[in-house]
Amino acid sequence: MRQKTANLLDRFTRSAGLSPKRVVKIYTLILFFAPLLYLVLLEIRATAAKETIFKFVASSPYMGVSLIVAAGDFLLGYLCWLNSGELLENRHNYVRFMKLQLWSQLLVGNWVCLLFAVLGLRRQGDVASKQEQERSQIVSLAYVVFGLFAICFVFYLILVIKSMKG
Repeated sequence: MRQKTANLLDRFTRSAGLSPKRVVKIYTLILFFAPLLYLVLLEIRATAAKETIFKFVASSPYMGVSLIVAAGDFLLGYLCWLNSGELLENRHNYVRFMKLQLWSQLLVGNWVCLLFAVLGLRRQGDVASKQEQERSQIVSLAYVVFGLFAICFVFYLILVIKSMKG
């Protein structure tokens, strides 16, 4: 089963022409624009409810936590946009970034980014491997975002447990 899934993902990435550079580009666009679209959605919903966006967000703790996640994604997308070449220079940084993104996006339920992190990991062999291990600003930020998303996951669990208790 695992091998069949790996073969399916490999065939998909080859047929879609997803190189590591293209995966990072698409992933960056998703990380950058999805939070902006979420803010537009919140503004539209707040306007429909005839409230300010701040009152609308304050009325639900779920939206507050979602905004924290959106801010983390936006920041990461912005930094990837500026320094996407940094990820593609070194396989070690690329793999570390994609693994961090896989786990952090899994924690917060961002399935689209999770899928692209998996696809990016499947294409890791196409990234150049350098001997020297350079510290990467993007990977460092990915660790911070992972920690932030882990805290958000705990917040989600607390909110769910409180709602189940009534």
